Amino acid sequence: MILKTTDKGFTLVEVLLAMSLTVLVGGILYLMQSTGMSTVQKGTSQLMLNSEIRNKMERITGELRNSKEIIDVKPDMIKMRCYKYSAEKPDPGEDALVTITYEVERNEKQHILWRTENRENPIKMLALDKIGEGIFQPFFEAHDPASPVGWSFYPFDMISNDSGQRQRITQVKIKLDFSHQRESAVVVTSVSLRPAATRIRQPNWKFR
Repeated sequence: MILKTTDKGFTLVEVLLAMSLTVLVGGILYLMQSTGMSTVQKGTSQLMLNSEIRNKMERITGELRNSKEIIDVKPDMIKMRCYKYSAEKPDPGEDALVTITYEVERNEKQHILWRTENRENPIKMLALDKIGEGIFQPFFEAHDPASPVGWSFYPFDMISNDSGQRQRITQVKIKLDFSHQRESAVVVTSVSLRPAATRIRQPNWKFR
């Protein structure tokens, strides 16, 4: 009598093929998961960095908006006298004026934006891998008979640094071009100095 068996096994080729497919599918799944996590982390990092930059920008623009005058200005530095508001003094007078300076320091490791109030120790506002040059671009108001309102804005010449023009600075454009940990962005805004602009258009006006 001859016995026949119906049991079948896997050949070596089939086993190797199955292992190869398993490794390939696993690799693809790992790559997709890794790429997704990397994208999420990158997006979160960029969001947090942009949020921090915008918060600091809002503080700079807020103080510029309440500035009485610009004392000194360079492409990477601005020094101003501004009114310091508080809950105790919502409508401050001349005794509430403070001197605030923003200045960029650059070294090989990082670029730092410092803020100094009066003669106190500087406070580190931002520490990034790179901060582009030419942050502050001021404009002054002058008589213009061709303008419907009788005046126009002109770029302030920081090289000649004319004191008459500097006293009439009423608008500052801020351009913060930065990069940090492979992330980069550009934040641009323009600020009108309300007390200064009102004083120029109404020479006899005084801040209460």
